Amino acid sequence: MKNKVTIVTPVYNDWKCLEYLIQDINTSLASKFDAINLVVVNDCSVELPIMPIEIPKKITYSQVDLVLNVGHQRAILIGLCYCYEQQIDSEFIIVMDSDGEDNPKYINHFIDQANSSSKGQIIFANRSKRSESLTFKLFYFLYKKAFRLLTGSSISFGNFSCIPKSSLSKICNNPSFWNHYSASVIKSKLPYDLIITERSKRYFGVSKMNFNSLILHGLSSLSVYIESIIIRVLKLSFLIFILMIIIGVSVLSIKYFSEYAIPGWATNVFGFIFNLLITVLLFNLLIILTHLNNRNKPITKPIDFYKQIIKQ
Repeated sequence: MKNKVTIVTPVYNDWKCLEYLIQDINTSLASKFDAINLVVVNDCSVELPIMPIEIPKKITYSQVDLVLNVGHQRAILIGLCYCYEQQIDSEFIIVMDSDGEDNPKYINHFIDQANSSSKGQIIFANRSKRSESLTFKLFYFLYKKAFRLLTGSSISFGNFSCIPKSSLSKICNNPSFWNHYSASVIKSKLPYDLIITERSKRYFGVSKMNFNSLILHGLSSLSVYIESIIIRVLKLSFLIFILMIIIGVSVLSIKYFSEYAIPGWATNVFGFIFNLLITVLLFNLLIILTHLNNRNKPITKPIDFYKQIIKQ
């Protein structure tokens, strides 16, 4: 008996792209699988398909309509929670975009790699080539460097992935996944591996990932590591605090124990340093109190509330 496979893809107004994707999925996978479950998460699209979508025989189509737009990352998690609770009979769940930039031909490579692994690894697509503009590539590079600097971890992959069924429960019960899928996999220490792929071009229209979306995407990934980032910021602030004290002592020493002090110079510099020290202390205190207040709130598992966002 051949393995069944489930594919989760979020859609926001990209219905024409979805039609092309379904045909490509059928072409790439129909000969390998007896059944293909396609779960489409409609992220509260304002445009609906003009004509009913044609579904090939081997594909079982399920559409999850959301009552509000939650964004790409959260739409993915809602789709995964839906699969978990529906107990969809598949060994593997594929997460991919619906616009054609994630090529379905790589799904077979995902499955082969996952089957050859004895660790139950999540398999991600590592892009060897991207199709975006030079400006986008530059800021994406800066985002990856900032992520490394602030978290101590590297991220070189997106959402296109293959999840073994055994990992689905851990994902759906982890609150971190509500903000960012791939960053949460790294933070939760779920085993994963990478395969080299090329990012394809969109089937139709223009990518919705613009500069503002990239910033929001980056901040979402960083939010998963908020505690680690706070610790790093506090360490940096402590170093700045020590440096300012050293400079302040040096200024006072120059003023009272040397002949190089310029009238008014030492007082102005010392006042500036004192104000900076107060600002750093208050900033750190605000960060700590805000985070401690957030920790008082009960942790909610995505599997417990995702249905509230689904249109009944």
